[in-house]
Amino acid sequence: MPIHVNLYHEVQRQDLARRRDPLRLAMLAVLLIAIGFVVNYFIVLERSHSIGVRFAALNEQWSKISPQAKAAKARQDELNNEIAASDAMLKTVESRLYWAPVLDQVLKTIPSSVQLLHVGADSPGNDRDTISTLTVSGISSAAEPRKEAEAVRIALEKNLETRFKHVTSVFKELDDSDQFVLLNGRRLPTATFSLEFQIEVRDAVADASVPGAPHKESSSEAAE
Repeated sequence: MPIHVNLYHEVQRQDLARRRDPLRLAMLAVLLIAIGFVVNYFIVLERSHSIGVRFAALNEQWSKISPQAKAAKARQDELNNEIAASDAMLKTVESRLYWAPVLDQVLKTIPSSVQLLHVGADSPGNDRDTISTLTVSGISSAAEPRKEAEAVRIALEKNLETRFKHVTSVFKELDDSDQFVLLNGRRLPTATFSLEFQIEVRDAVADASVPGAPHKESSSEAAE
């Protein structure tokens, strides 16, 4: 059996120790880390460049769209103002008190024993007021003409309450008269009266959004 003698074992051991030197290994590790940082730097740099190019493109698009967006916003505000004005005018028209049906109701309620002298109507002076005023003046003739006038007040108030949410009435004048009338073959005493009706025709408008808009007042008089 042949015998092998290694005469370089000391050289090989020194070479292995040199390859396993901690300082050399640390330097290799630092070099690898540095290479990693360099690679990462170039990757981040490329991403930054791509983001910069994308930002420049978007900024250019925005510079083109921005005037259109501002014009659209201004147009939207203008349309919103027009819609608000139209809504306010529509509310005013819808809530307006038309006096013709009211006066017709007054004439239908007054009995033949009462002669109308004056019927007046006054609408609110602005959109925030909700009360309209109706005045009725006349002469009542009956055995007790003052009670007849009171009956007219009650009947007319009840009839108006069927059309409006809230109605109040008061005598502004109620006096016996020294005149007599002949009604149905009877000679009856008379009394003069003047009634005022406060009519709430609608809810208050929270905000008059059409400043300077013309407001039309309705007024009417009838005499019999």
